[in-house]
Amino acid sequence: MKPIFEEENFLDSFVCKKLIEYQENNSPNDMSRGFWQSRIVTQYDNDIKKITDVIHARIVNSITNFYNYNVYLEFTNLVYWGEGMELGLHADNFWIDNPKEEHYTPHRDYSSVLYLNEDFDGGETYFRNSSYKIIPKTGKLVFFSSGSEHVHGVKKITRGKRYTLATWFTRDKNYAII
Repeated sequence: MKPIFEEENFLDSFVCKKLIEYQENNSPNDMSRGFWQSRIVTQYDNDIKKITDVIHARIVNSITNFYNYNVYLEFTNLVYWGEGMELGLHADNFWIDNPKEEHYTPHRDYSSVLYLNEDFDGGETYFRNSSYKIIPKTGKLVFFSSGSEHVHGVKKITRGKRYTLATWFTRDKNYAII
C-alpha cells in the first residue's frame, strides 16, 4: 500500500486567507445549485490563477518525489464545507459500491487536499478499514492514491466552515489540464 503524505505549513496562512476570500466571493455556498455546484469554485481570475499555478506545481513536485512517478494536474477546485456537511466513503477513480461500473474519472491517480483553515469542528478526512484520520490544520497538505488503497470520506462539520483546495493528478498526460 502506498503511504499517505502529510506536510504541515505547506502554505502560509496569508495565502490561505486569500483563497478563502476568493472562494466566498465566487460561490453561493448554499445548496441552491446542488451539493457540489453550490460550493465549489473551479475558475480563477488571473491573480488567483498565478497563486494556484505555483501551488499546483509544488504539489506535482511533492507527489513526483514521494511516489517516484511523473504526474499532471487533472482537476482542481476551492471547496466550502458548512455545518452539517459530510462526505461518505468513496474513491476518486472508481465506484466502491459497483467497481465494475465505469467511473467518470478512472484516470485519476492521486488526490490532494490543502486545508485552508482550522477554525471549525469535525471535517477530518478518514480512511476505510483504518483508524487513520487527518486532522485539518491551516496550510496542511495531504495526498494519497485515488483508488482502492485509500477509500476515504469527510467527517461531518459540527461547527464553523471548512475550506479546502482539492486537487487531482493523473499519470496520463492526455488528461492534463493546462
